[in-house]
Amino acid sequence: MTFRRSRYFFGEAFAGIIRNRLMSIASILTVASCLMIVAVFYSLASNIDYFLQQLEEDIGIAVFIDNDVTASGLTGLYDAILAVDNVVSARFVSHEDAFSIVLGQHEDQSILEGLPPDTFNRSFNVEISDLRYHDEVVLALEGLWDLGIYSIRQNQNIANMVIAVSDMIRWSSTALILVLAIVSIIIITNTIRITVNARQSDINIMKYIGATDWFIRWPFVIEGILIGIMGALFPVGIMMFGYARVLNWVHDNTAVIEFVRFRAANEIFVMLFPIIIGLGALIGTIGSGTSIRRHLHV
Repeated sequence: MTFRRSRYFFGEAFAGIIRNRLMSIASILTVASCLMIVAVFYSLASNIDYFLQQLEEDIGIAVFIDNDVTASGLTGLYDAILAVDNVVSARFVSHEDAFSIVLGQHEDQSILEGLPPDTFNRSFNVEISDLRYHDEVVLALEGLWDLGIYSIRQNQNIANMVIAVSDMIRWSSTALILVLAIVSIIIITNTIRITVNARQSDINIMKYIGATDWFIRWPFVIEGILIGIMGALFPVGIMMFGYARVLNWVHDNTAVIEFVRFRAANEIFVMLFPIIIGLGALIGTIGSGTSIRRHLHV
């Protein structure tokens, strides 16, 4: 595409937006509204997913070890645990470490006075790559029983709950984005359709003098992309300046969730910016392409 053609295409696209400015503004605001909802929902889903990741870190698998297992036996058990598929790490907890952990969980520490540290079993705290592999890893660890495992502590019910919530959020996010995208595409299609109908005689003349289909289509495609991008800039700007302020307000006014960690604004924006801009451009492209295919007979 030459510079002269590009200038012509973009000029015609901007002219179409200005010529049908009321419908163009309506399309831009509709795209902005839809993508704003997408941006807010993405931020909520991202933070909930982040919270679930924090839960995943707390939902570990503890492998308790028999007291008669020797140092070499511990090494063999450690290697065997790491060899299990989807196991990321295994942190050894000694008698003393276990005693300190229990000690820190009780305000009245007098009840533990006189107890030797070896009262509490040594263990390996096993971290897995994904909570969905929880049951498979536990089943594999149960196969290492003869290597000196005393018991295995797991949180299967909590793990299943976290997985269910995570899946629900992902599916809900996908469904919402699809619905809002369809609404935006319909509005943009109607806008481009008006432009096509208004220029029908010009299009026929261009066709008669030998203009190719894509030469005629490009201005409308670019017009749709521009409408989509302009609509996407509003939610991006609002989220860029508003997300951090909302987090500060939540922390200052909601003492119940002080223990919850939220994603930083830069983490949200780095992912949100290309998603929203790309989604706006895609919606505009699909909307214009659909309108031209149905209503531009060349």
